[in-house]
Amino acid sequence: MISATQLSQLPQDVRKLVQRVYMNRSVADFEKLCNRLPHCSASELCILQPVLYMHLDPERIPAKSTPAAATDIELVYRSLHAIITTLGRIDGGTAGSERQHLISAWNHVAPWLIFFHDQFIMCRANYRLVDKTAAIRLVTTLLFYVSTLGDERSITILLTTPALYRPIAELWLLALKTKDKDVVCLSSPSGPARTTSFRVCGVMLVSVCVHDESFVTILLEVSGGIDAITSAALKYLKSLRSMAKDLDIFSNAFKLELLVPVFSCCIGIIATTSMLDAAIREAYVLRQSVKDIFGALRVLQSLPLAREGMAEALASSFTYLDFLLKRGDDPVSALHQALCAHAFETMVHISPYGPLEEKVAEMDPRWINEAFFRILCKYSLHDKILSYICKHVDAWSNNLGPIVRQDERLLDLWSNVEQALRVYGTLRFKAETIWWPSPSKKGLILQCHCDGTAEDIRFRQCAGCQVVRYCSKRCQRDSWHSHHRLSCNFLKAAIGSSTPQRIKRSLRLLAALEVTHKQRKWDNILRLFTAAQCEYPEYQERLVVELALDKFEESVRPLRDYLFLFNGLSENEVVDRLSSWSDPRGQVQGLQGPFLYSVITIHDRYESRQILFMSQTLNRNLQDV
Repeated sequence: MISATQLSQLPQDVRKLVQRVYMNRSVADFEKLCNRLPHCSASELCILQPVLYMHLDPERIPAKSTPAAATDIELVYRSLHAIITTLGRIDGGTAGSERQHLISAWNHVAPWLIFFHDQFIMCRANYRLVDKTAAIRLVTTLLFYVSTLGDERSITILLTTPALYRPIAELWLLALKTKDKDVVCLSSPSGPARTTSFRVCGVMLVSVCVHDESFVTILLEVSGGIDAITSAALKYLKSLRSMAKDLDIFSNAFKLELLVPVFSCCIGIIATTSMLDAAIREAYVLRQSVKDIFGALRVLQSLPLAREGMAEALASSFTYLDFLLKRGDDPVSALHQALCAHAFETMVHISPYGPLEEKVAEMDPRWINEAFFRILCKYSLHDKILSYICKHVDAWSNNLGPIVRQDERLLDLWSNVEQALRVYGTLRFKAETIWWPSPSKKGLILQCHCDGTAEDIRFRQCAGCQVVRYCSKRCQRDSWHSHHRLSCNFLKAAIGSSTPQRIKRSLRLLAALEVTHKQRKWDNILRLFTAAQCEYPEYQERLVVELALDKFEESVRPLRDYLFLFNGLSENEVVDRLSSWSDPRGQVQGLQGPFLYSVITIHDRYESRQILFMSQTLNRNLQDV
């Protein structure tokens, strides 16, 4: 209720309307008062706030929209519309502001929003007093205003109301099926009204609630399953790209400022649902979510946005990629998607120079670039990534070099990474190709297992060991009958049954890296071998050198530690079979004993070892086994 003192401060016509509204439930009188609000001052609007909420009684919410409930529905509709009219017109810091009234009366407002959504937006009422578009504007504007409040505690209290989960989920999906028009219009005392679209509202609302597992459960139920959720989330990203390319975006500062928060919210939805459900995570990867994310980031990078905003967008993108590399079933494919979407170039271009604001200092793009350089170097051991790198490293060096040189620390790191990448590329080239005259003058011919050559042929791979490759069925058949049927199972054990296919495809590169690692660290290997002979005197002739290629480390252990690779074979049987594959590096002067084998290891995202037994020797002797 408005006190007599406050009532006396209102203009006479407004005072009379207020008195008539209190005396009866006339829709006409309340409509006249609402029409007068745009002409009231901020102090007058502050006094009138209790009147705007007097009809929002949850006890009067009908089960459905009927003619009998028409008066209550119309009064509430005009009340909510009047509340929207006052939003942004009163100082948010005052005790009687529209913000404080909305927060305190939210338990009365929210049930009516749910009613309007259910009856008029989702069209579940036969008697529709309110047009669907008008209902969308009403509900989304109030929810969007709450989601943009600066007080995080208020947002959490208001939007994590379980009763609102279903309406918010349905609005998020409905926005993709509806023509994307401006539905939110908030007044601004210091400038033009702020307008934004239905889809932007949907993303902002879901991003607040998606951290609650119960909301994700409702979202799965409403959408119809995992595929529908992943499809909708990625459609929002594509919609954002279209919005960013729209020329009208430059004339609407409010929309332009919202692009980065909306982008971060889209990634937040994708990342959070990925963390809560592994099946959703893999569905995102299958639908190439990483490619869509960095494609959208590349479009944002071309817009005149604040560097702090772009730093925030880059941080959210990299955080999701890093999560997939650590938790995804196929991290190599995720990284390959990012590279194909020009993630490397975009990250370097976003990197700012000079100090950042304190609130974004922890997501400094320079730190992200350093982390990405290290990831690139680590995953270059995989053939799929190295193939892409070999095609683009020259362009990276030419185009990004001047940018990287502006940061001395970043330049040093990139120089080391670039050198390593070029070495890996050279080793891969030497290990997997030979030069050969060809009619097409390409000069580059792949070498088959049988030492024959074939140009532009998709090499066949043995389905058993998944190591040996052939240029034709005839070559494969001849090899099987001559020797491979005796060595296939043994090769499978030596490579390791749990070794991922992407590592098996990189076997020749890994073999070349094994030789290089031995040559560079041979003196240290000799010292380790001598120490191991003293530590394991009974295994002096059965010691194995383990080379961790991704960590640049080496160790010497007895063969018994690796017998689990050779399922069903005793230690003597393994020794007998491997003795025919002498490793020339093991027979150097200064190494006593005829038996020194090498194992290379690569650590996966869980820090567990992927072991390949004597890959260099296996590659050289596959034909002879």
